[in-house]
Amino acid sequence: MIPRSCIPCEKIDPDAYDWYVRHAAKVAESQNNQADIIFIGDSITHFWNDGENISYGLECWNEFFSNYRILNLGFGFDRTQNMLWRLAHGEGDNQNPALVVLNAGTNQFSITENYSGDTPEAAFEGVKLLIQTIRDRWPRAELIVMAVFPRLPENPTWENIKLLNGYLTNFLAEKNDQSIKFIDISRQLCHPDGSFNADLFHDRSCHPNNDGYRIWARALMPEISRILTK
Repeated sequence: MIPRSCIPCEKIDPDAYDWYVRHAAKVAESQNNQADIIFIGDSITHFWNDGENISYGLECWNEFFSNYRILNLGFGFDRTQNMLWRLAHGEGDNQNPALVVLNAGTNQFSITENYSGDTPEAAFEGVKLLIQTIRDRWPRAELIVMAVFPRLPENPTWENIKLLNGYLTNFLAEKNDQSIKFIDISRQLCHPDGSFNADLFHDRSCHPNNDGYRIWARALMPEISRILTK
């Protein structure tokens, strides 16, 4: 049985923006503006820069990425099935990026009235299908797969995230595709003793602030510099 994480669908849960308006805008942006880098993800990606006047890391975004042409396909509260739907319905069309950055999976464990949550195994299947979809769509692009970031430890989601990241680590090691790099900044988002560092998060729970985003940006920059100076 195919898990629902792999079945493309439109938005499931509302967030602080209009999902359909953003989708239409990103389809138009895909058609009209060529990007060197495409980010794909959920609100952690979406709220890094100024989308719908929402940003938790705009200062960091401008500091590191102002010299690059970037298409940000992050959507608040998206799950893997929503990202698959968006990619199948015009987002990223007419693009030939050098690099794609994927950060997906945390919302598979977000339980709401509309969604009962996924197992780590089902979440992994959704992320794995996204990886394959990206490779098929842009075979010449390099791909960075981000390990899912930690969340407030009192939330059992973090244990599921650790399992998901373990599955991704093993899968990508076995795949041994030199065009795919797995980056895990979980330790940098925690204290030295391994406990969650809430000071790096805007909501002290899930979404990074400028300091948290800088850790992500610094992890990306060596790869961005290498790939875009070829």
